Amino acid sequence: MQKDKNTLDFFRTRPSAADRAPFHITDEAEACAAVLMACLRANELDADAENAAFYTTIGSRNIFKGHDASALVASAGQYFEQAGSPAALIEAAIGAIREQTRLPLFYHCLDVILADGIVTPKEHEVVQYLKGRFKVEDEIVWKAMEVLVAKNQL
Repeated sequence: MQKDKNTLDFFRTRPSAADRAPFHITDEAEACAAVLMACLRANELDADAENAAFYTTIGSRNIFKGHDASALVASAGQYFEQAGSPAALIEAAIGAIREQTRLPLFYHCLDVILADGIVTPKEHEVVQYLKGRFKVEDEIVWKAMEVLVAKNQL
């Protein structure tokens, strides 16, 4: 039996990716905030947990200077809801992020993911996805992770 498109499905909380219209973020600061939000929301243990690395990055990095940090966080959250998944949000943002910004942003993404000391399977998928999309070599990823794990032990 084929389902009518208008039939309510109680198990779907959000429309599927196929039902969403693709969108693209054009502002680099908003795009970077969105990628960081994708990393934050990938935490399956507690996606809404306070994450000092996320908020510190949004509040202090040069890319975000001149932008209201609260507005960036709010718009990144809205973009995440619109995208529906970390990968879709990263895809919507990547076109606005310059090549020279990608590696530093990748490091900050790792910091957000490693902030709680646990890498969930979904977070691991996001790291692998970012590594590919940002063209980061395996050796660089492992060195960065070693440094951040050591830093976060303090």
